[in-house]
Amino acid sequence: MKSRSPKQDTRPGPIASPRWPLVAVVPTVVGALWLWWAAQGGAMGALLGGLPGTLLLATGLSNLLWAGDARIFHFMSLGALLGILFAFPAVPVFGPVAAAVLLVLSAVSFVAAGHLAVGQELVPEGVPQPGMGPGMAVRAAEDELSMCTIVLTTWPLSVGGRAARIGRELEEGLALFEERGWLEEPTVYHRTPPPIEELRGGNRRHPEDGFEHLTFESSYEPWAGEPGRDRWLSYERNRTAHAWVLRHQGEPRPWLVCMHGIRMGSPRADLGFFRPDYLHRELGLNLLCPVLPIHGPRRVGPVSGDRILSGDVMDSLHAASQAMWDARRLILWLRHHEGATAVAVTGHSLGGYAAALLSCLEQVDCVVVANPAVDPSRLFWRNALSLATRYLNTAGVTEEKMSALLHPISPLALDPLVGRERRAIFAGVADRVVPATEADSLWRHWEEPRIVWYQGTHHAFLGTAEGRKLIATALREAGIVSPEAANRAWPRESGR
Repeated sequence: MKSRSPKQDTRPGPIASPRWPLVAVVPTVVGALWLWWAAQGGAMGALLGGLPGTLLLATGLSNLLWAGDARIFHFMSLGALLGILFAFPAVPVFGPVAAAVLLVLSAVSFVAAGHLAVGQELVPEGVPQPGMGPGMAVRAAEDELSMCTIVLTTWPLSVGGRAARIGRELEEGLALFEERGWLEEPTVYHRTPPPIEELRGGNRRHPEDGFEHLTFESSYEPWAGEPGRDRWLSYERNRTAHAWVLRHQGEPRPWLVCMHGIRMGSPRADLGFFRPDYLHRELGLNLLCPVLPIHGPRRVGPVSGDRILSGDVMDSLHAASQAMWDARRLILWLRHHEGATAVAVTGHSLGGYAAALLSCLEQVDCVVVANPAVDPSRLFWRNALSLATRYLNTAGVTEEKMSALLHPISPLALDPLVGRERRAIFAGVADRVVPATEADSLWRHWEEPRIVWYQGTHHAFLGTAEGRKLIATALREAGIVSPEAANRAWPRESGR
């Protein structure tokens, strides 16, 4: 299969220019007020007001002077939230009037963070403009806070002493991948995995009827000679693969493989997001939720998925490669041991990326992705702490080199094996975790299949009528669910 360079599809020309950030005056002033009152309140005042005041003042000024840096809004939303929370214990320190003023103004700053973030995002041609009401601004600020949490819990915060090793592995990897032809023919990088030899039951529980926790030995190993191979194999817990299953009793049924997002990997979070009340009970599907590498019970550090988007390029590459290996083995098991009448795949965010890549390596019957993070290199350089990117640049690591090495695991570099009419995309126009450019790039690469642009942000998918309607329509047209089941709730087709 001929590869396709991601560069040709991932840089659509934007049509919207960032708005000049007058609203940034709000967090600037609120931050200054927090610091002023903190100076009057002694040690306790400094303890309460120092952090929200510094964050709001610094991010407000930064946005006024250097508008356009997406990272500013992560910390502006954090400062505003801290201001809201700290206003309550500030009552006896600053007085009830001052605390009430700070509470209200911090809440306004939270809305301002979302408004600024949405207003300064470039909008690709053809993508609907996001609404700019207060509700959208609040949801966008929640996205920014979520992204801030991801950045601050990525291990470690700064690449620091690892930069030289990352730079060395990057150069060695590029040379090796070029020599073996993996950059020109990325599908060759992905080996066909063997069948699962033994599936075991795990100890995780969930109240949903038909729930099972399955485990098996992943058996994945990076290629001999790959940089970072020994380090990846040293992640002992990651070598055991896990999956959550919801299965109907009786005759064989279609299966839907659900790929979770970053920082997830527990039955409660994963199954809760994929709405078993709708997919499992109403549409009658069996559900399989693989736990992605270094997430949940496979995590390496204290936080699920904390090595993802860390700048450690070989770990990122091996995580995606192993995710494909494990998921393909599970699909093989569904077909040969569960008598699956059809296998479809869906995913959200990081899981949308995984589902899109999986559809390029495994013949599935339908693929539906939501808010897909299809360009990990671009997302890292957009969101990482500036100190981390400076360390990497000093070591010779650039976005272009990282993107080139990740080419074999890019869904923008491979063609899906499922037909265009069985592909579908859902995306929030004001998504602040995975910007709309990601979904738009995939839509263009996938030859413009059905897409629903939702007037919302990152965490929306199956919790919306539009998302449920899209997946029901896609599964119905692929012959996976009956017209009666799909049309009972969502009789009309969604589209761009």
